Amino acid sequence: MSETLIKALMKLFAIIANDGGISDDERTVVENFLKQQINQEAAKEYMQWFEKFALEEDASHFDAICAQINLELTQKQKVIVMIRLIELVMADGTISPAEAKFVEIVRKSFNMEIEEFTLIKSFVITKDVQSLGEPDLILVVDKSDREKMKSRQHIRIENLEGFLGVLRIPSVELYVVRYESESVTEEKTFSGGVGKSSVVQELYLNGINMTAGQNYLFTPGSVIRIGRGTPLYYSDCVSQFLSKKDLPKIVFNASDIEYRFKKGNIGLRNVTVSENTGKLIGFMGASGAGKSTLLNVLNGNDAPTKGTVTINGIDIYKQKDKIQGVIGYVSQDDLLIEDLTVYQNLYYNAKLCFNNKSEEELDQLVTKVLTNLGLYETRNLKVGSPLNKTISGGQRKRLNIGLELLREPSVLFADEPTSGLSSRDSENIMDLLKELSLRGKLVFVVIHQPSSDIFKLFDKLLILDVGGYPIYYGNPIEAVAYFKRVANFVNSENVECVECGSVNPELIFNIIESKVLDEYGNFTEKRKIGPEKWHELYVKNILVKHHDDISDKPEGSLFIPSKLKQTFVFITRDLLSKISNTQYMFINMLEAPVLALVLAFVVRYFDKESSQGLTYAFGLNENISSYLFMSIVVALFMGLTVSAEEIIHDRKIQKREQFLNLSRFSYLSSKILLLFFISAIQTFTYILLGNYLLGIKGMNFEYWFILFTTSCFANMLGLNISASFNSAVTIYILIPILLIPQLILSGVIVKFDKLNPVLTKEGKVPIIGDLMTSRWAFEALAVTQVTKNEFEKDFYPLNKRIQNADYKKTYWISEMKKRNMDCERLMEETGDSLRNLYKNKLDFLKTELKKEMNEAHGINFSLIDNLTPGAFTKDTQKALSDYLAELKKYYLDENKKANGEKQDKISSLTDTKEKNASFISKKETYYNKTLEDLVTNKLEVNQIIERKNQLFRKTGYVYMDPEEPANALDYRTHFYAPRKHLFGKYFDTFWFNNGAIWLESLILFVLLYFESIKKFLDGMANLTTVFKKKKKR
Repeated sequence: MSETLIKALMKLFAIIANDGGISDDERTVVENFLKQQINQEAAKEYMQWFEKFALEEDASHFDAICAQINLELTQKQKVIVMIRLIELVMADGTISPAEAKFVEIVRKSFNMEIEEFTLIKSFVITKDVQSLGEPDLILVVDKSDREKMKSRQHIRIENLEGFLGVLRIPSVELYVVRYESESVTEEKTFSGGVGKSSVVQELYLNGINMTAGQNYLFTPGSVIRIGRGTPLYYSDCVSQFLSKKDLPKIVFNASDIEYRFKKGNIGLRNVTVSENTGKLIGFMGASGAGKSTLLNVLNGNDAPTKGTVTINGIDIYKQKDKIQGVIGYVSQDDLLIEDLTVYQNLYYNAKLCFNNKSEEELDQLVTKVLTNLGLYETRNLKVGSPLNKTISGGQRKRLNIGLELLREPSVLFADEPTSGLSSRDSENIMDLLKELSLRGKLVFVVIHQPSSDIFKLFDKLLILDVGGYPIYYGNPIEAVAYFKRVANFVNSENVECVECGSVNPELIFNIIESKVLDEYGNFTEKRKIGPEKWHELYVKNILVKHHDDISDKPEGSLFIPSKLKQTFVFITRDLLSKISNTQYMFINMLEAPVLALVLAFVVRYFDKESSQGLTYAFGLNENISSYLFMSIVVALFMGLTVSAEEIIHDRKIQKREQFLNLSRFSYLSSKILLLFFISAIQTFTYILLGNYLLGIKGMNFEYWFILFTTSCFANMLGLNISASFNSAVTIYILIPILLIPQLILSGVIVKFDKLNPVLTKEGKVPIIGDLMTSRWAFEALAVTQVTKNEFEKDFYPLNKRIQNADYKKTYWISEMKKRNMDCERLMEETGDSLRNLYKNKLDFLKTELKKEMNEAHGINFSLIDNLTPGAFTKDTQKALSDYLAELKKYYLDENKKANGEKQDKISSLTDTKEKNASFISKKETYYNKTLEDLVTNKLEVNQIIERKNQLFRKTGYVYMDPEEPANALDYRTHFYAPRKHLFGKYFDTFWFNNGAIWLESLILFVLLYFESIKKFLDGMANLTTVFKKKKKR
């Protein structure tokens, strides 16, 4: 309180007490009030002010003084002042009309309800509080049987002489206690002999001797000690009042919990916790003692190795569906979405938790929670990151707690909610949690180095020692006394400062961790009492009271939307987050057009010395294939970078949403759909600008779809690495590692037939190449550009016939004739090596002829079965020679016919000067010779080669259909094949390759959903640990 306020209160007391003169009892009331607010030295000073004001003040200033006090006091402080005022006017045993009038003026000024005022007044002036009404607001503590006190709140303490009356003031949740004594006759030895005397039993409130008949505030953490009898704790009184409220009943039991980590270390040993409705339970211990581990075992995150955890008899691990929405968890991690506002963080959390509420109800709920948290004024501020702060650390913590307060779960766990906060912010956070417990919730809190005020808020305290040993479970104030007793401290029962009532929780750990001194008086590293010994003392001295399970079904507060609705909520939330991040949007939206501009400008080649001068033409640009390939690389790069941090950035939030049983499928679907949308925009802007600058026309959709498909694959790959690794640095190191194989094994930089022979298979793309998205994407782009452009699409079928016929008549038939002549020469040879060579030559002829006879020309070789060493004769050789001659004639005719059709078509398109100019212009616009040379492998020196008794064509790839498939699933072909086979059908390369990439993306989605890569990496890490342990042994 400020000096001005205390002086105003002294004036108020002076005016009221001055009626009829100030008595000693009135002075005592004022003095006691001051001692509860300030220290004793200051109390003496303000008592002098009180005496002075009693001589000077008159009642004419009374209203002004009340108004001044009313502006500065909280409602709870007003109630306390009112209690002292009533005591003041009752100090002489009666209330005069003038005093009653003054008190009524104060009541009205303080806006106190008449019913509550009447109850307070009755409690203060009535000695026998047991006779008062309102049994739900008055608690009697005495030694009588509970059966006799059925009609009111009652606690039985056997050794208590007289009784304690406790008044609950519900509007401010304030408790007032008064001791009414009964004298006890005891035998005492006097100088004249033995006699009897009347003695009043001594009670101590927080170490201060209670005066019978005087009213005391019973604050959180307070304890009344009754000699050697059972102490009365603040939490006992609160629990008794709560038991009469119409609140959902919760009984939480964790029995003999043991927990082992994956590496085999024991984290918890024989921990038992048993609590019921309306308690605030603290977990304390040194770093590494197992506090957070215990919290995760009790909240359902980590199943115990031994023991059970139940809520109202329901096992939280075996019957999870029955406790959905019952448990809440506030992690010590920051779970806010940085780029959303304070309001949006709570609103979208509410949308995921309350499918049963309308938009208006959600808004009202969020607004109410923000108001209760003191965050309403900051509701439109972006929360920012812990490093780039927009709101304070205390506000962040409150908002994190608000995520759970929205649904007010019956059981709430909070892991170090005050870490890193100022003492004021810490108290605000703990007040919130205490208030929640007073509303009938069961709250468990891991706390580290609490202040005295926070320490006293706990109803119970569990202390763990290093190694997961429980060493204390009971009242927090009693904990100090317990450890002092065990350590043989003098005055072990004195745990609170008599002056200020504060408790030093650090003393507990000073005792627990006290070190042994060496012979020189220096502290050693060895503790006086180790964890095992403390645990033995715990087992011996502390009895954990077990609460019997009840059959009431715990009340859940979670109404999860459908998976589809969750997906839309996740998408909206993520989209708003991204849009509000200006830097993110700026870079991602400009990245594609800038890369397109740079790349297109660099590869926009034209020969400035040519007759066309500085005129650019697509058909003359020798770098188009480079542009296509780099476009694939850009799509992969953009897809990876935009997705690489998506899941690792949300990992903590996702863990909480997993705790709420929200759909992982919906979360991943929202991420994927949003990333696909971003990739669609990026690839569209890239193609729009890049193709325009390079004069690529009529292919925008095909280019966009291929690059979009490639980028989507990269999105999926990025999400997988984002979900599998633990740091963003590792992920970005991985990006080039993932991209380099895509470059090398694309078939562009290094041809597939020039790879290590171990990896390749002649005539087909190697399996390792089929795993590369870049191979599918580039092939689709190149083949589509060559075969489907506006100029070539009319000529491609004719060129295909010409190329294939030319290959057969020029190269294939020539090679077959050579082999036929070789067989004739080797027919009569007898040496083993030559006979083997002879057999191989015949097998070769037979294999090739079978493939040829599958062609649709209908020219067959009837003596194909004679191509064996025993059946091959000169007649067979002659017949084969004739057959090859017939084939050559057929292909000559086919070549001539196709060439003729092509020339006719060209003639029809160039028969006038205007048509000829249009034809040339169209060819330069759509046809690129360099690209065609690439997909036909025109620069290859060896047009045909023999490998493993077969001939392989090395040119005209884009005109060459794949070989007859071995089975329905045989899709493999040579590079740049115009079509692919699958399930008995042929598919255009464009659609087949895109389908292959989408299949890879689907496989990546399955891996992502089941976290397969992460599980594999974790498994490898565990194996490494096991091997290291074995090696040490």
